[in-house]
Amino acid sequence: MDTSIFTNTALISGVVSFFLTYYYVGVGITLGYHRILTHRSLQVPKWLEYLIVSGGYMCLMGSPIVWVAVHRLHHLKSDQPGDPHSPRDGFTHALYQWMFEMNKYQSDDEVKSVCSDLMKDPVYRMLGSDHKAGQAMLCLSMVVATRIIILALFGWPALLGNVLATVTVFWSTQFVNTFCHMDNHGYRTFKTREDSRNVWWVAALAMGEGWHNNHHAMPKSAQHGMAKHEFDITWATVVILEKLGLAKNVIRPNPQVALSKRLQPVPHNVTLYHTTNEAKAKFTPGDIEEAYNASMLVTDKDEEYATAGKK
Repeated sequence: MDTSIFTNTALISGVVSFFLTYYYVGVGITLGYHRILTHRSLQVPKWLEYLIVSGGYMCLMGSPIVWVAVHRLHHLKSDQPGDPHSPRDGFTHALYQWMFEMNKYQSDDEVKSVCSDLMKDPVYRMLGSDHKAGQAMLCLSMVVATRIIILALFGWPALLGNVLATVTVFWSTQFVNTFCHMDNHGYRTFKTREDSRNVWWVAALAMGEGWHNNHHAMPKSAQHGMAKHEFDITWATVVILEKLGLAKNVIRPNPQVALSKRLQPVPHNVTLYHTTNEAKAKFTPGDIEEAYNASMLVTDKDEEYATAGKK
């Protein structure tokens, strides 16, 4: 029996592959697909944007345009009729069944409309802009081809580490959709119109995305972990990029919005970070008007959500 896969060298190769892949695909989703493309929480050079987003694509997230369209719809109708993946419609629905039913929630024309910003990019358009199976199969084929290359170049241990990391990150994203909207998990720091929760173990798996109540309170903010105990590795990455001059126009939590939505008492004696960069965090009336297209909504008034969705 060939035991080469179980040698120390093989173990090291597998472990290194796991952690490198975890960070690459994790940041691809949390920073690339989510905070850069969906919410425009910061700007990076286009070459770096493509590199970061490629990690999410390699984690089977599919077309960036479609992913962003679904997430913007989620913010518009969170835990209300029309939310594509609310646990109010069932745990398994929120976990994975919604992926096969998106045509019920969003037309292909609406995808293009709510992602008019991304539709201007030929690379993102090439990867698909509808809910048809073609864009998903393109993603799957590219993911499989990449894994074959990893196997050929680095062997089975590296491939196993890569696949394990990819599967873990893929499901951690679905855990945000489920556990972070269930009232028997985590806690709420802010008053929001939906059921969002801050769940520490989801935040650990999903690189900061589990601080989901914070995110729904201030969706435009690039910083999701807002308390001293709420570690957000994606935000740490943003800070490093900013210091290197690679990230600009970084949106931080707005202290005024935070105080207006803050619940009392706050769990764990939470003390929010107060940024000195308030100017970049200001929301304008234009943000409300463009809420559906840019996911910048900062109000709990249903009528303003409805109005924003019609703009």
